[in-house]
Amino acid sequence: MNNIGTPNVGVGGFPQAARGHQNQHQPQGAAPRVHLPDAPENNPNFALTSQPLIPLTLIDAPTQRFYACAVYVALLAWRFYDWVQMLEDNGGSFYFFCKWILFDFIFFFSLPSLRIPWLELSSPTTTMIFFGHMVFNWLLMFNIPVPWHGWLLGLAKIFYDKELAISEHNVKVSSILHNSSLIMGKQIINILPEGSALLNPEKHPYCLGQGHNIATVPIYFNATVPVEVELMRFDLESDNQEVVKLSRKEIKEIGRQSTRAVEDGSLGIYRYDMILKKPGVYQLYKVLDEYKLEVQRITEPTYIVPCPNARVRTAQSSTKCLGELSNLSLDVYGTPPMKIVYSRTINGKDHSFHFQSLQPDGFSSPLIGPQRSSGIMPLGEEDYSWARPRVVEVGLNESMTTQGEWQYSIDEVHDVFGNVIQYPHFDDPDAKPKPKHLYQNFNVRERPRATIRGCDTRNPLKVAKGKSAKLPIAIGRPGQEPSASAHTFTWIFSPWNTLTKSGDHGDVIEVGSFTTKSAGDQPTISTPGLYTLKSVSCDSCEGEIEEPSSCLLLNPLEPTLTISSEEIPDKCAGNSIGLRVNLDMIGTPPFRIAYTVSSDTEQNRRETVEIKGLRQQIDLLPRNAGRYQYRFQRLDDAIYSVPLPSTDEYYLEQNVKPPATAYFRMGSRTINACLDQPIKMEVLLLGDGPFTLEWELIHDGKRKSEKATDITADVFTIKTAPLSVGGEYTLALKSIQDKTGCRIFLKEETKISVRRQRPRAAFGLIEGKTTTTVVEASSVELPLKLSGDGPWKVGYRNLNGSSSERQLHIARYSNDFIKATELGVYEIIDLTDDMCPGTINPKAKTFEVKWFPRPELSLIPSEAIEAVEKENKFVKRDVCEGDIDGFEVALKGSPPYHVEYDVRHKPKSGGVSITRKEFDAALGKASISLDTAKAGLYTYTFSGLSDNLYNDKRQSAPLTLEQTVNAKPTASFVKPGQTFKMCMSDFEPKETIPIKLEGKAPFYLELEIKQHSANIPEIFKIHRIPTHNYGIQIPRQYLKLGGQQIRIRKVRDDRGCQQKMETGGGVVHVQLYEAPSIYPLEQRSDYCVGERIAYTLSGTPPFEVQYEFAGKQMKAKSQTTSFRRIAESPGDFTITSVSDKGSECRAAVKLTKTIHPMPSVRISKGRVIQVDIHEGSEVEILFEFWGTPPFEFTYTRSTNARKGQRSQILETRHDVSYDHSKVITASLEGTYEVVAIKDQHCAFSTIGSDGKDKGQKSLKY
Repeated sequence: MNNIGTPNVGVGGFPQAARGHQNQHQPQGAAPRVHLPDAPENNPNFALTSQPLIPLTLIDAPTQRFYACAVYVALLAWRFYDWVQMLEDNGGSFYFFCKWILFDFIFFFSLPSLRIPWLELSSPTTTMIFFGHMVFNWLLMFNIPVPWHGWLLGLAKIFYDKELAISEHNVKVSSILHNSSLIMGKQIINILPEGSALLNPEKHPYCLGQGHNIATVPIYFNATVPVEVELMRFDLESDNQEVVKLSRKEIKEIGRQSTRAVEDGSLGIYRYDMILKKPGVYQLYKVLDEYKLEVQRITEPTYIVPCPNARVRTAQSSTKCLGELSNLSLDVYGTPPMKIVYSRTINGKDHSFHFQSLQPDGFSSPLIGPQRSSGIMPLGEEDYSWARPRVVEVGLNESMTTQGEWQYSIDEVHDVFGNVIQYPHFDDPDAKPKPKHLYQNFNVRERPRATIRGCDTRNPLKVAKGKSAKLPIAIGRPGQEPSASAHTFTWIFSPWNTLTKSGDHGDVIEVGSFTTKSAGDQPTISTPGLYTLKSVSCDSCEGEIEEPSSCLLLNPLEPTLTISSEEIPDKCAGNSIGLRVNLDMIGTPPFRIAYTVSSDTEQNRRETVEIKGLRQQIDLLPRNAGRYQYRFQRLDDAIYSVPLPSTDEYYLEQNVKPPATAYFRMGSRTINACLDQPIKMEVLLLGDGPFTLEWELIHDGKRKSEKATDITADVFTIKTAPLSVGGEYTLALKSIQDKTGCRIFLKEETKISVRRQRPRAAFGLIEGKTTTTVVEASSVELPLKLSGDGPWKVGYRNLNGSSSERQLHIARYSNDFIKATELGVYEIIDLTDDMCPGTINPKAKTFEVKWFPRPELSLIPSEAIEAVEKENKFVKRDVCEGDIDGFEVALKGSPPYHVEYDVRHKPKSGGVSITRKEFDAALGKASISLDTAKAGLYTYTFSGLSDNLYNDKRQSAPLTLEQTVNAKPTASFVKPGQTFKMCMSDFEPKETIPIKLEGKAPFYLELEIKQHSANIPEIFKIHRIPTHNYGIQIPRQYLKLGGQQIRIRKVRDDRGCQQKMETGGGVVHVQLYEAPSIYPLEQRSDYCVGERIAYTLSGTPPFEVQYEFAGKQMKAKSQTTSFRRIAESPGDFTITSVSDKGSECRAAVKLTKTIHPMPSVRISKGRVIQVDIHEGSEVEILFEFWGTPPFEFTYTRSTNARKGQRSQILETRHDVSYDHSKVITASLEGTYEVVAIKDQHCAFSTIGSDGKDKGQKSLKY
């Protein structure tokens, strides 16, 4: 019974039941339907090379596929036909097995060549299918028993179920064996039931509203047709009672339902769906049948309530700060206790929650807990006020601890009866938009943080008076970059002079605020004092202030400078050589002082001095004599930049006469020098000449001093001796003396770096040698070993080359290479590095380059190979076609070798063919197989040879070998397949078997004679056949009774060439026959109609059988050694003679069988009679029999058939009747019918031995 309750409804969608009906072809949640790919012929990328053999313009692809499938089905039907015919002969057939292997091979291996789209099978697939069919043929044609054998036989019998009967006509076997006229009639007894009515037995919940305007409630009736139906409705709001009466139209519809139920055989139980439109509690109040009697009814209530629903109370603000409470409420409406399912989505991650047992305070439901009672209250005294719908408020007050987008959404609402309202999900693309009262969105913002960086009370912010600075406030959120949103700051400020002694805010406090407009925006401050942050806010969210939160702003004093100076006297001459200046500053270090210098010989020169502290002493020591003026112009500290007034306080002047001095013109940089090379250095002299200059050369801790006097020029050149020892030298100016006689100590010096050795050049080694061997015309890199500082210029030449001129190579690395492309001895001539000439290693100044020799090929001499007068041409001894022959070649060079040669074949008739061959050899000797597959003259020409080094396959002179291959002799029957027949009584056959021979006579011939019944064949030999046409006479002792096969086994000619004939070659047959015979397979003489009478035949098929039946003489033919006919009617069947095709002798026999008719039985005159009785009544059942008494019969009592249900056997009984009729009485409900009948000779049954109904079949006793 299908009971339909109120379906679950989604807002804006179909009810669940309706939705299931609409989507019956695609279940809910199923994946989208995937379309089939385009057929290959419709694919634009379909290659032209894969076009079908039959053009698509002639026959389109679907039609070609249909024809291919039709051929396969026709072959399959033919196969089953042969199988059924074979089963009738009670044996297997090797002929049918080979036949269908051949047909399957032709079909499956021809199908891919047609290139029909979608039927282009690969070779592995075709082979696998072919072998599968071969196994299938083996199981069928040899009658191998398998589990599906019976099922397949039954399937074949559906399409072909005819056999030859005694009358020599094809009859349908099932019409004889399954003769429904043998057992006819049924007796059906019905026991009338009691009537009843039941409202909503499945207790389905129902609700109205939310898209449901009606409720369809089922009423079930049993064995009654009501004429009046009334229901009692209890109103949930007012507690009033109302009687709902079904209309006449509805009563008529109930009657029609009852009639249809009787026709369908549903035992009088049927259902009527009643439509109700008002909520309330319904019970069956009164049901009257056609006799105005009340029908038994069960009055359990059915509840139809308003559908539950819910809504979200709109929040005051959709913006929340991190850590605040959601403060959200839901209103749930329905019959309590209720359940609500809602989802909370945070930044796209969905979490589902639910509240259950939602009910007002003090509420209790009789459906929940221990108060629930299974008893039924008297009609009209019930209290259903608890089923009245109510509104329950649900608070969602949770801390919002994650920043981002939050959403609360209502998904489902359940009431106590199980009514469910489902609302669409946002991720459902097919659902309608969710109403706004079902969800609430919040934007949870992160709280900002602020601090002061780079400024505090210990590290105050210093700015000049009247200048302003940015208050260094840093804004940030945890783990995020600074936001571009507007931030508002507030701070308190106390002036510098109001701070307490501890540095805190005093009594005077001012409040300031600032709102940023962009990221990185900071407030500007200028008044000195203490600034302390108090608050930060962004997007209505108050933030946190982190330490440090205070900044001290100061205005330092402007810097001042005090200058004092004294002269610096010359200790020898007493003259002033400079000024010593003392600088005293007040301000914020570091300081920078700028001043100008002017003299008689130069214009103003600007100089600066950096001072980190508050005091500094500097010496002003000019090199040249003259009058110098110093003007201090500007003083800068860390805060201010102050110009100095042009007063004498910041002005200094001196008259300087410095002492004599000297210094190198090129400065004190390091000089690089070559070994054994002198050094020249120019020295500038200052003072009043003539001068006396002293200097020294220091090396390895040794000093060598030199002196020059009476130097009148201002420039003097120092020249050293050649530096023969490498290393670091120091050339230092020791002292200078001018005309004043004062000897001045000098500090000037310069470094000289002398190479410790000269650059050198030599050839390196390749594999430990200064000699290398390479392939001809290839390049090789000769290694160089260079010392010194690159780049190097290397001069070299090839002593054996076509030109021995000097060549130059620029080397960038100490281990460089010279690229050589010619063979010979390469020699290094000279070397120069970046500044110094070098030397050549005489033991490694040459390198020799050699070439590998080219590969060579030659024949290894043997007795079978002879040389001819022509150079590089040889002839090998003649061989027979198919013989194995070969020769060996010798190879010289670098293995492995690759040899290419041409094989030229010139047959006795036909054109010349040339084949290109090649092989690889790893050793110095290789064996080559000669081609003897076909007769003719073979010429082998070796034209290409390469080895591991040379791959150009160049051969100095071609090598040629010739050989003649003689054809094999052949022998064949002139008329293969011919059969020679004779009987046992005939004389020895005089026929000859003509054969044809090819080759050089005389010939030797071997024949193979194989009897069908023998496993080992006999060999018959014929020596020295002089002609090419010959007639064979086989002696009588080689032939035996039955069939024998003769084939040519071997033939040999005068050249010694022989050929063994293949097994599948031509054959001839010789048959010896004897008279045929016939034997019955069973010794019994009595048969029943529908049984098969079978005999076995001895002889050569086909056979001709003569027999007599019902006074008529008949002839029948059998293609096999089995003769079988089905008995279609009673009578005497006698076989009189038999003959076969291989023998003209006919055998006279007399084999007689008696065929008896089948017994039959009828119940109730062969009709189906239905009788309705009350409990305790009886009915007589009449059985009538036809056949030969006594009769044994079996009958069953089974359940009465109903629509959609199978009848089941309740009991089976067996009885015996010695007359042609019998009567029994029955009082139990059911269907009575005969399932088996047996008389004196035959039996018939409609059930198998296991008791299951398998249709009628003949039983044998």
